[in-house]
Amino acid sequence: MAVAACALVWTVLPTILLSAPHGDNVEQLNWSHSLQWGYSKHPPLPTWLLRGGIELFGPSAALTYALAMACVALALILVWCSARLVLEPELALIALLLSTANYYLMGRGSFLNHNTVMLPFVALSAWAVLRIVRGGSWTMWLVLGLAQGLGLLTKYQMALIVITNAAALLAGGAHRQPRFARGAALASATTLLPLVPHAIWLANHQFSSFEYASHSLLAALGPAERLRSSVGFLVQQIARLAPTLLALGLALLLGSPHPRPAAARASPPVPVDLHTMRALGTLALLPLAGIVVLTLAFGVAPQNHWGTTSTLLIPLLAVSALRATRRLSIAPVAWATLAAHLGAVIWNVAVWLYHPGPHHTFAARALASLAQEHWARHQSGPLRLVLGPDWEAGSIALYLPGQPAVIPNADARQAPWVEPDLIARCGALLLARAGEPLEKGLSAGPAAGVTDRTILVTRDRRGHESSIQAALIGAAPGLSCP
Repeated sequence: MAVAACALVWTVLPTILLSAPHGDNVEQLNWSHSLQWGYSKHPPLPTWLLRGGIELFGPSAALTYALAMACVALALILVWCSARLVLEPELALIALLLSTANYYLMGRGSFLNHNTVMLPFVALSAWAVLRIVRGGSWTMWLVLGLAQGLGLLTKYQMALIVITNAAALLAGGAHRQPRFARGAALASATTLLPLVPHAIWLANHQFSSFEYASHSLLAALGPAERLRSSVGFLVQQIARLAPTLLALGLALLLGSPHPRPAAARASPPVPVDLHTMRALGTLALLPLAGIVVLTLAFGVAPQNHWGTTSTLLIPLLAVSALRATRRLSIAPVAWATLAAHLGAVIWNVAVWLYHPGPHHTFAARALASLAQEHWARHQSGPLRLVLGPDWEAGSIALYLPGQPAVIPNADARQAPWVEPDLIARCGALLLARAGEPLEKGLSAGPAAGVTDRTILVTRDRRGHESSIQAALIGAAPGLSCP
């Protein structure tokens, strides 16, 4: 119930407040025109997820928010499953409620990006690790391998989680189990097998997604900048966890030591198992610690959004550490968590009202209508292709008839599935931000065919003006556009 309510609220809110989707959501929409084993910046699984949703429901901004929150909801359910392994039912529910107040999972939960889609695989692998530490069967090793493999097909940061899982298994004493080597081999093989087609894709595309990752991994920060970046990253993670921490503090303040209720006494408490708690502590803390170590030791430039998955299990660890105080009960935690969500909703509405960002004010739907009118006035065929800045072009293309393909920034390397002769056969809509040259990034042939320049201007329902430069590239005579 709590998970469903969280998913519903944080799907509906951006649908109401945003006039154009988040940049990450638009990026996935741009890529979703073709199923590939990799894309210019990342592995393919999030784009496959969106493509499947589009096949069922059609493209929309609301679909991207709903899919992102579905990943959040699944991750929360799996966190609750992990909590049930180490806590009594009441405390497991408390851990779940507090986890929903992590701002990565509510205010930013509707971002359909690789961090969000990785969440359920991190949670599933953590549950499998805890099950293995407690003596789970070989099927848990299989689940662990699948979760890790699919996580790596989502984002390469999952490699840090794989290392964390291995460390947690050792910390929990799983290596002393009689069939540990067989289980580890099974998990390793199951992790690597799904990656083979992606590895082939990487080799055939000059390892383009590695190039994107290298901007952070090979930043080579200096000593002072390493320290500043580490502190800044940790401060940002505390800020994202602030609603959870405030809700926990409020619940502790409202609560008092209490005996276990009769319903809880009917079933024996979950025993505190030192090995399981060591594994949980490793799972919860090592991802953040690993990022800090990479920054301090190797000069990696940490990105704040890396904390999306790295903070996932911290609320569970906090509840586990506080279980002996007997100060946590469901009612105070539920009210405190509700207050945290309400505060986050009020914050988002206040930003929309008083300090809106581009995604609040960019009238993508109205601009798309103007662009379609401009195209129909000067071209006879269907609009099949849009070239321009990735977010603006993708946002406008979403609302054009047939949702034409997008070549972000007119860079064909970012959309290699678009046939090279599509511009010649069908023409294209060309967009540019104010003050930027329309022909930026175009090769000589298409640039020479740019005609019908104009500026599309409109206002949203609250009076904010949106504008964008537009021009057309006509189809070459004698060629058919399928």
